[in-house]
Amino acid sequence: MKTRRYLNFTVQESDKKTVRKFLVHHKFSSSQLHNLKNNGGMVFVNHKQRHFDFHLKTGDKVIVVMSYEEPSDLIKPMPGELNVVYEDSYFLVINKPPGIASLPAKALTSKTMANIVKYYLESKHENGTIHLVTRLDRDTSGLMVFAKSSYAHSMLDQILHSEKFQKYYLAIVYGQISPEKGLVDLPIGIDSEAFYLRNIDHENGKESKTLYETEEKYRDGSLIRLKLLTGRTHQIRVHMKAIGHPIFGDFMYSKCKEKLIDRQALHCSQLNIVHPVTHELLQLKAPLPDDMKYLRNTLRG
Repeated sequence: MKTRRYLNFTVQESDKKTVRKFLVHHKFSSSQLHNLKNNGGMVFVNHKQRHFDFHLKTGDKVIVVMSYEEPSDLIKPMPGELNVVYEDSYFLVINKPPGIASLPAKALTSKTMANIVKYYLESKHENGTIHLVTRLDRDTSGLMVFAKSSYAHSMLDQILHSEKFQKYYLAIVYGQISPEKGLVDLPIGIDSEAFYLRNIDHENGKESKTLYETEEKYRDGSLIRLKLLTGRTHQIRVHMKAIGHPIFGDFMYSKCKEKLIDRQALHCSQLNIVHPVTHELLQLKAPLPDDMKYLRNTLRG
C-alpha cells in the first residue's frame, strides 16, 4: 500500500509570498522542489491546488502533498523488537540494543535496525523508505534517529552538528581521567593499516572534538558523560584511547580482553533536539542497559 506524507503550514507575516519562495524558506531543497513538481507532489493553498508561482497571503493554509518515495529493495523489512522512545509524523527515535548493526553492509543479509524500522513503518501503512539520521556502531547501544521522509531528513541534517541537536553518551573507561572534565580536541583519520580503524592523524585527520565529564570514579575505572561536538566514525572510542583511558570491552582499540562485559561500554543516553518543524525542545533519554549496569556495580565493589 502506497502512502503519502502531508505537511501543513500557516503563512506568517515574515514568510516569502510565492509558493516556490515559501517552500525554499521552509528548507525544501532543489531536488525536493523538482520532485514536487515532476513526480506526483502537490501544493494546496486554502484547499485549492496551486502552482509554484502562486502568490500567498498571511494566514493562508498551505498543505504540501509530498511525492511518493519508493522504498529501496536493498533493505528488506524484518520483524524484530523495537523500543520506540519518540515518534511523530516527521521522525522516529529508537533505543538500539547492543549487538545489532544500524544498516546492512553490502552483501549482508542479517537483521539490522534499518530492517526492523522498515518493517515497523510498513506495518503501520507508512512509507518504508529508510532515512538514517544518526547511526551507532554494532556494539554501541542507545538512541538513534530515523527520518520519515527526505524533507525531514534534510531538516535534521541541517541542525545535526549544531546546538539544536545535542548528543550525549555514557561510557565506562579504564582508570580515572585527570582533569575530571575537559575537551578532547584531536583530529581523526583512517588508519593506514586497516581501513575499518581510526586513529589520531595530525596531518590528514578531520577536526574532532569531544567534551567529557566524570560522573563516578572507581578504583579501576570511571563512568563518564560525553558530548559530541563533531561526528566522526569511532570518535569517542578513538579519543578515549588517545588520552590513555580506553573504553571497557573495546578490544578493537584497547586490545584488552574484558571478562565483565563483552562489548564496548558505550551508550547514547540522551538527545536534545530542537524540532526543526515545531521548534519544540525534545529531551529524549535511554537508561543505562543491563550489561553496563552490571559493569558499573561490579566496579563500585
